[in-house]
Amino acid sequence: MIGAGHAYADILDYTLAQIDAFLAAIERQESQQLASLLSVIATGSQGDSKAIARLLKEIQC
Repeated sequence: MIGAGHAYADILDYTLAQIDAFLAAIERQESQQLASLLSVIATGSQGDSKAIARLLKEIQC
């Protein structure tokens, strides 16, 4: 949880329900990041130039 921005002192005061909720949120975020990484790797290794350009446009803010 510290890696996700929670201070150690704050974590000590969290309830079990809060810890469960924060860990679930962190897990969802990590799953989304891994899915995005997989998409980038698959497109980069197997996609044509148009697919790569579309993905690049999609991920740029």
